Amino acid sequence: MNNDELNLLHQYLNGAITPEELKLLEDLLRTSAEARATLRSLATIDAKWQQLATEEVVAASRDRVTALRMARRSIPLWLTISAIAASVVFGAFGWFRPPEKRVGEIRHGIARVIRIEGDGTTGNDRNVANGMELFAGEELEMQRGLIELAFRETGVHVVATAPLKLMLSSDQRVSLHEGQVKLVVPPQGVGFVVDTAQRKFVDLGTSFVVTAGAEGSEVLVLDGKISVDDHKGSSAELMHEGEFARFGRDGKFEKRTPAHLSQGLPELSVLAASPGDGSFQGMVFGYQRSTTVAKKTLSEDVLARELLPLIRSGFNDDPSIEGFKQGDPLRFRGIAGGFHEFPDRTGLAPYARKNGWIAWYQGQVNPPAAGRYRFWGYADNHLLVAINGKPVFEGSRKDSCFKNLGIERTDHPALPCLIAPAGFACSKWIEVGNDPVRLDILFGEIGGNITSGLLLIEREGETYEETFWGQPKWPLFLTETPSTEEAGEFKRLVDHLEQRTMGSFSVSEEAVWKVTE
Repeated sequence: MNNDELNLLHQYLNGAITPEELKLLEDLLRTSAEARATLRSLATIDAKWQQLATEEVVAASRDRVTALRMARRSIPLWLTISAIAASVVFGAFGWFRPPEKRVGEIRHGIARVIRIEGDGTTGNDRNVANGMELFAGEELEMQRGLIELAFRETGVHVVATAPLKLMLSSDQRVSLHEGQVKLVVPPQGVGFVVDTAQRKFVDLGTSFVVTAGAEGSEVLVLDGKISVDDHKGSSAELMHEGEFARFGRDGKFEKRTPAHLSQGLPELSVLAASPGDGSFQGMVFGYQRSTTVAKKTLSEDVLARELLPLIRSGFNDDPSIEGFKQGDPLRFRGIAGGFHEFPDRTGLAPYARKNGWIAWYQGQVNPPAAGRYRFWGYADNHLLVAINGKPVFEGSRKDSCFKNLGIERTDHPALPCLIAPAGFACSKWIEVGNDPVRLDILFGEIGGNITSGLLLIEREGETYEETFWGQPKWPLFLTETPSTEEAGEFKRLVDHLEQRTMGSFSVSEEAVWKVTE
């Protein structure tokens, strides 16, 4: 398969495929057995194993090829080719049939570490590292950060966040004593069990989050359904997508069942244009429909890539935006909910839809009070915030070119959201005084018109009301007090989030970063 065909598969699995790309994918799957097989493989964690294996094979083969080149003059060509072929075969079998000192280790390994972020992780009196094999009975402990791993036989994918105490009981079961685990279970992993002190959660083909701690355990079903057992076998019930339950150590039980709402985030209907005197203002960019843009893949992030010089210049390199089409002047109303009709409502359309759009807001604002703040949020695809010309928060999807800037962020997989597998992201703490600051916000889409995002702000030391399942209702980042009509639309969006994903936010006059007079 070529790069464009593979990219269609990835776009589909990431939920970022456009209607035009979906038609191409359907045609491809009807005509290509290889495409169908590749999609099945990519849909499970098997692709991770193949990548890790290939890296080891290539590294081993490269060393052998280098040695063969050194002796090339004294070895016939046919023998050189045979030796290279043999080295590749040996490398491949080195993964499936490792050297004697690793045979026992690989044979009994039930899972493998994909990545670790944060403090070191320990397991059975050893430090756990990226790529390491994990065994039945292994206990993992972590004070800060997260660990991502995959189970070899079942393909179950796990992201666990600290403080963490987790035991890998078998290739079909884990015991969670403390921390949070988010699981994605493919068809071959149905029946996977997460044990806590209060309950046994049995997967029935789903994705779900389990939390355990001193107060008890909680579960949120993100997709599909699970079975919940009391360990005695005397009580079992099903939980479905969107349902949340809390089980206290004192035996207390609470459960919430969501309303049946649309999966897509609502879009605010109030116009985003016509800024006022006290508005934080911006503009939206895209390509003219007649513009020809060279792209290596269908979803290459060409527009954001062109804006990287602007960002690196502290938002002073205006010539980098001269070639784009601009829409009407914008009034910032917060980043919340869907933005599917945004280019049409802001005067950018008609434009080259397949190449995406980006809104840029810029101006001087007054923080509500001196102190330390941090941003929370996510976007499909682009989200970046800069203060005084320096980027401080990047909440984009993994396919955004803004990732090239290396802005430090922390992902929270156990805080579910509709579009980001990594959950909410947050920035580092940012210190501000009483003086105005220059603020730049970029938000946009790589291609198509299925776009959504959420940008919140937290002040250190503030206490926030929490949702039923434990997420603080951080305030929506705003630069002016919403009108009555806007407040009603924000309420509608909050109701959707709380009932559909147990997410939320608040709207606070005290949290508004007002534009300077």
